[in-house]
Amino acid sequence: MPLLTAFGVVCAANLVLGWRWGYHALGAYLGFWCLAFLVLTTSWNVVSRLFRSASRAEAAVRVAVVAFAIIVLCGLALGSLGQLTVRGYFVAEAALWCASWLLPEGDRDAFPETSFTLPASMVGVGAALVAFTLAFAVAHAPMTLYDAVSYHLFFAARWVQEHTLSIVPTPFSDEAQAYAPANGELFFVWLLLPFHGDLMARLGQFPFGVAAVVTLYAMARRFGATALQAVYPCAFFALSRPILEQAIGADVDLVCATMFLASMYFGFVALERNRPSDWIFWGVSVGLYAGSKYVALVYIPVLLLVALARGLRPRMLWAAPGVVLFALPWYARNWLVAGSPIYPASLTVAGVTLARGAFGRSAMLNTVFHTDDVRLLPVMAAHAFGPTLFLLWVPVAVVGGIALIRRGWFPYGLAFLVPYLMLPLYWFGFPVNIDSRFLMPAVAPALLPFAFTFRADRRWNACIHAAYIAGVAWILVGSQIEVRAAVPWFMKGWLTLAGLVTPQFVGWFAALALVLGAAWRLGPSRTRWALPFAACLVAVPTTALALGGERWCGTSSCEYLDTTWTFIRASQVEGWQFVADHVRDATVAYTGTNLPYPLTGVQLTNRVVYVNIDGHPRWRFHDYDRAYRDGRFAPLPPMLATSSGELKPVSAGSGPRDDAVRPRYERMQGFRDGWIDNLRRLGVGYLFITQLSPYEIDYEWHNAAGLPIEDEWAAADPHSFHLVFDNGQARLYAVEMRAVNP
Repeated sequence: MPLLTAFGVVCAANLVLGWRWGYHALGAYLGFWCLAFLVLTTSWNVVSRLFRSASRAEAAVRVAVVAFAIIVLCGLALGSLGQLTVRGYFVAEAALWCASWLLPEGDRDAFPETSFTLPASMVGVGAALVAFTLAFAVAHAPMTLYDAVSYHLFFAARWVQEHTLSIVPTPFSDEAQAYAPANGELFFVWLLLPFHGDLMARLGQFPFGVAAVVTLYAMARRFGATALQAVYPCAFFALSRPILEQAIGADVDLVCATMFLASMYFGFVALERNRPSDWIFWGVSVGLYAGSKYVALVYIPVLLLVALARGLRPRMLWAAPGVVLFALPWYARNWLVAGSPIYPASLTVAGVTLARGAFGRSAMLNTVFHTDDVRLLPVMAAHAFGPTLFLLWVPVAVVGGIALIRRGWFPYGLAFLVPYLMLPLYWFGFPVNIDSRFLMPAVAPALLPFAFTFRADRRWNACIHAAYIAGVAWILVGSQIEVRAAVPWFMKGWLTLAGLVTPQFVGWFAALALVLGAAWRLGPSRTRWALPFAACLVAVPTTALALGGERWCGTSSCEYLDTTWTFIRASQVEGWQFVADHVRDATVAYTGTNLPYPLTGVQLTNRVVYVNIDGHPRWRFHDYDRAYRDGRFAPLPPMLATSSGELKPVSAGSGPRDDAVRPRYERMQGFRDGWIDNLRRLGVGYLFITQLSPYEIDYEWHNAAGLPIEDEWAAADPHSFHLVFDNGQARLYAVEMRAVNP
């Protein structure tokens, strides 16, 4: 009953907020709750019957990993069969649910009794932070993260509309995005389907943030920290600015970081027990991690080092099925379709090319976002943690790290070394080594020392508690200053010490924390009803803040959190809003920048596509690349686009552009009649054109307004293209032409 009550509280908040945001189909809510119930109960059956857990926290993490695995497995199977529908998921999940009850009964987990309950002050601050975070996300996501609207949600939306998995082109962005492993996007598909909209998917990484917090707690406890001490790494992880910003958006960096942490934890478990079931579980976790994004491959050696810390064991082979099942499909698809498992990059080992892609590592290094200046490394690390947290972490890493190492090499010393082993892999492994998001998997392991700074001396411990509490307050409130440093232009603002809560809402936050802390102290916090009571403490203020945020702050929703600017132009947002208000049930073509998701409209009513400007309506990047290499595609001058690196030119040359990370094959050759024919074949009803981004404008044809060639072609034919919106940087044309069969 307590679990069902907590589930009911969350569902009630989901219904209230969803109804306010325009989701009025009760069947959608019932469908989502049913799918969630099936996944969670199946996961619990699998974990309780097949995998023995040492603590409630470990059991919770196992349930989360299995739930993610079920969603990915169903998505891969249904997407391959063209059955990505609510009915398809229900049938697949129901079948797995029934099968889970047929599993043999294992030994029941006997968790050690504990009387520990979180201090009221911690609960108050934590619940207030979650309420502020979710209320902010409900109103502002997915616009809180650039990549969410660029491709993560867009891919998922296209798959939902087409009921199948496909390679969706990204012609004005990094070509690798279209071919990257997509376990995270499958989770977004699962969230999008019941509502046919992003009511839940817009903050799709929040569950992974919770899972990472619980995993970090379980790891600290396993290493000998007390329950209270183990809370501190979790608290500071949740207070890390990059982590918090990822949790309220639909990127996959937090998905990747969480699965790395889970793989690290279950690697230690498998080493200690050396049972086939534990190695199987580790393999599932690693497979989910490697299938989340290409970045994961760089840190695989660290996980292998953990697994081999006590030598090679034959039972490690039990991990292979999980890796094959949850990671291999994405890489095998790329190899079969495009020629390289890590397409568009070539696969090269010891200087020997095993699989040829569109370009090699040398081309990927031709970017302004690669540096050899190690003096910038502290700036990147500070940005990866959040500058305020980083300044607090530095002394703690020394004091707590020494304490961990003194406990012994395994697992304590090895766990301490993991983030430092990841640092050279980050520096030398990533061509774009300026992007501190790629350090995110190292953040959680690096915070473990926060639990091990305590000693036997009570006065010392009191000082540590006081310092931690002051650190929490500082991170939340901050100060409107920036640490001065000589950094490149794109690092401006990376060292700001601003707080997570906007200054005008600091008082609100403090008051809410006091009320929630008092309620926890007076409520049933030490009974079996603690979980549903905690759910109420989060759900009620979240709902109130989200609904009130539209009324209390004038024309815009309240900015409860001070988040990083996404670099999305206001002109584009204005254009998207016009489309949302005036365009429904249409096929919308876009060009100029790769930010197509908002054009899908409320509840995915519009199908959004990029239309090639030549006579190849179905070609994607790998088709152009292959044709360019074998001579079937040979653009003739004057070309509409030229190859380049990332904000850097490449040397003039002929033949396959192995030196260009942005070959721009799709944009090199174009002619109006071919483009018009492609529009007809795809049944396009609207054309949305935006100003080219700084990455593209120097290398593509554009008019005086910075708009691509499609604007010139559309403006020349006012009978077929009617301008219905124009703000100088974004234009919308209504397209009227007779469609033909593809």
